[in-house]
Amino acid sequence: MKKFFTVCILAGTVSFGANAQGLSGLFKSLAGSSKTETTTTTETTTLPQEAGTNILGNVLGTLAGNGTASANADGTALTTDGVVSGLLGSILNAFTTVNKQTIIGTWNFKGSAFVFESENALANLGSDAIASQVEAKVDQYLAKLKIKEGSCTVTFNEDNTCLFTAGTKTLNGTYEFNAETKELKLTYSGLLSTTAYLVYDAGTINIVYQSDGLLRILKAIGSMSTNSTFALLNTLLDQYDGLRIGMAFTK
Repeated sequence: MKKFFTVCILAGTVSFGANAQGLSGLFKSLAGSSKTETTTTTETTTLPQEAGTNILGNVLGTLAGNGTASANADGTALTTDGVVSGLLGSILNAFTTVNKQTIIGTWNFKGSAFVFESENALANLGSDAIASQVEAKVDQYLAKLKIKEGSCTVTFNEDNTCLFTAGTKTLNGTYEFNAETKELKLTYSGLLSTTAYLVYDAGTINIVYQSDGLLRILKAIGSMSTNSTFALLNTLLDQYDGLRIGMAFTK
C-alpha cells in the first residue's frame, strides 16, 4: 500500500458540497515555518532547521514505503509511484494541475496517504518507529471498512455525478472540481458534503480531505457494527493534530 501524506479518499457515490473543511478527527493551512518547536510545561525549545528537515525526511521515507520515489527540491513533497506525501502546501504546489476530463472514469483504491499541515504537525509524530505504527494502524482500520485494494473504487462521471464504493456499500453523489485550486467539492446523497484537494501524479489521483471529511464519509457508508473501528481510528488520529489521511486511486 502506497502512502500519501495528507489525506485522500474517494470512491463512492458522494457529493461533496461547498466550503467544508474536511478531515479533522481523522484528518486534521499549511505550512509555515522552517523551524520546528517543541513545547514542554517549562520551556520551549527551537530546533535548528536541519533537525526539522531530518524529521521530515525520516518520517516521509517511512510512510512512503517501497517503490520508485522522487521529491521536490526542498524535500517537503514526495511521490512514490504516484502516491504523494509531505507538507500540504508543498504538495499542492509541486504536482500537476489537471482538468475535469482527466478525472472522468472509475478509479481503484491504491493506498492510504499521509499529509501534514506543517513541520510542527510532522514533529508531533516523533520518529520513524511511531510513523510506522500509525501507518499500520490506519491501514488496519481502513481495511476493516473495506477501504483496501480490490474492494474500493470511486467513479467520476461527465455529468458531475459520482459514486463511491467500499465492499458492497455505495454512496451516490455529485462533485465539482476546481482545477486552479485543486479543490474537489463532494455532496453525497444530499446528506453530507465536504471539500478535498485532488492531486495528480503518474496516473494516480490523491484525494486529501479537509477536517473530518473522510471520517464522515466512512460513517455514512458504514454500519453500526463498525462503530468501534471509527472510534479507534478517530482516537488514533486525534493524537496527531495536523495529520491528514487520504486515499490514492489509479485506473
